[in-house]
Amino acid sequence: MAALRILQIVHDHPDWTLGGTEIVAHDLHRALVRRGIASHFLAAATSLQRPDAAAGSLGRQGGDMVLRTGRYDRFMMNRLDGLGWLDSLRRLIADVRPEVVHLHGLDRIGAEIVPAIRRLAPATRIVLTLHDYQIICPNEGLLQTRPDGTRCRAARPDACRACFPQLGADRHALRKTYLATILRGVDRFLVPSRFLRDRFIDWGLPAERLHFIPNAVAPLALIQERPRAQRNRFAFFGSIAPHKGVLTLLEAAAQLKSGGADLRIALHGGLRQPEPAFRAAFEAHLAAARPLVQHPGAYDRTALASRMADTDWVVVPSLWWENAPLVILEAQAAGRPVIASGIGGMAELVKDGQTGLLAPPGDAAALAETMAAAASDPGLWSRLAVAQPKASHEGFVDAHLETYGSLLEKRCAA
Repeated sequence: MAALRILQIVHDHPDWTLGGTEIVAHDLHRALVRRGIASHFLAAATSLQRPDAAAGSLGRQGGDMVLRTGRYDRFMMNRLDGLGWLDSLRRLIADVRPEVVHLHGLDRIGAEIVPAIRRLAPATRIVLTLHDYQIICPNEGLLQTRPDGTRCRAARPDACRACFPQLGADRHALRKTYLATILRGVDRFLVPSRFLRDRFIDWGLPAERLHFIPNAVAPLALIQERPRAQRNRFAFFGSIAPHKGVLTLLEAAAQLKSGGADLRIALHGGLRQPEPAFRAAFEAHLAAARPLVQHPGAYDRTALASRMADTDWVVVPSLWWENAPLVILEAQAAGRPVIASGIGGMAELVKDGQTGLLAPPGDAAALAETMAAAASDPGLWSRLAVAQPKASHEGFVDAHLETYGSLLEKRCAA
């Protein structure tokens, strides 16, 4: 297995964006390198990260490679920045000579990278991990309608017009046909949650091509436990964005404040280019919830262990389906029970009353009631804390190596 050559490709780098996809992909890459595998990591870089680089050019970020991207059609998932990136990809493939290219999504890199790899390296096997619903849903992959945020279980051309009324149903049908054709070039799809798998089966991918490998996190730094008589410290970790349910959490906090609850809530995360209306709503809700709520802001991943140490309960109040939220896996690795919305991949990772607590998405009153009950019952915290599942990152890496190996065996047998 030491001779195996892998190229991991992702739409961003964890040095710039602490998203789950970026972290999972980079941790996988580093674990492969530690095992002696010739793994290489390529991330997209925008003008924000590489303002002086030409679109399509290759650069470096530490020991990793970055591909400068330019204009991009988010609806069709197409590159609009010329063909320079193809020359860069050709040189990269000639240098790395990957036996397997593992794509972690197609966003920003562009869907046309699949046929490009097929043309440049016909014998290379292509793996695509479906970390989100971007391919199904052109509304940022959220499977939510705009502006009311109603959740969609599937994408239908007529229903998608609620988000894109300027585009006819034929454009949505054309998008699906185009992407489905592109995906025929993928040898194997990996999915981190069964809920997401069902969504892609409904969209049209054959069930036998979707292989379930649950995500896992690399071991966290050792957390120094701080015994407390009360377990009344709650924390949110992630981007401050509408679909993450932050306003629901702040509404719940305001209700708890008016009831005289004895607890504290920390919001760990930054506002990433928010719409002015959401920024104004967030600031107003935050002001109404203070002093119960504090907003320490964005954090570096190296600070995660210390922030988890100051936390008893991790709250994940997302309004969208989620897939396999990294924050839940990080909380479980840290022995911190999670209070999450009982939908999508969250409901797969958190078992209500067994490993954590579930509340209806968008229901501030129910969330406040759940948090109040959690804060008032130290015994509940102790029971749930010791029951936290510990997903093995070594097992996660083994599953990927098995996937790569099986694809190469099939190639040799062909």
